Amino acid sequence: MKAILFHQHGGSEVLEYADTPTPEPGPCEVQVKIAAAALNRLDMWVRNGWPGIRLTYPHIPGADGAGTISAIGPGVTSVAVGDRVVINSNLSDGTCDFCARGFDNQCEKWGLLGETRRGTYAEYVVVPDRNVLALPAQFPFDRAAAASLVYLTAWHSLI
Repeated sequence: MKAILFHQHGGSEVLEYADTPTPEPGPCEVQVKIAAAALNRLDMWVRNGWPGIRLTYPHIPGADGAGTISAIGPGVTSVAVGDRVVINSNLSDGTCDFCARGFDNQCEKWGLLGETRRGTYAEYVVVPDRNVLALPAQFPFDRAAAASLVYLTAWHSLI
């Protein structure tokens, strides 16, 4: 697949459009064919780096995205291939006490797509099935991608 990636921190000059292996979904994961990815300030922070950030290189940035389910892993029953979805980029284990109380952003193993895991600036991304939400047929992919992390940030701030 094609992706925008980088091998070291820096400005926009470190970005590269290149071929990289297509990720395959594991148990309880889905593969999303990205139709739209949005630029978030976080993507530039990750690319520029900060003390203590650890990335697996090459890194694919991008927290925001929407698209179509293109493959499902074993145990996935909540979505099917062909479903239109928007991605929740807050990655949690779904099992800790915080997750059980609905505070997935405080998960003991919390991560963020495009930061702690390769992101949406690619043709495909793999996420846990609990991290995709159905997108109505009439709702545009680009608007869904642009709203996803911004909405979650505001919601978590309020809740």
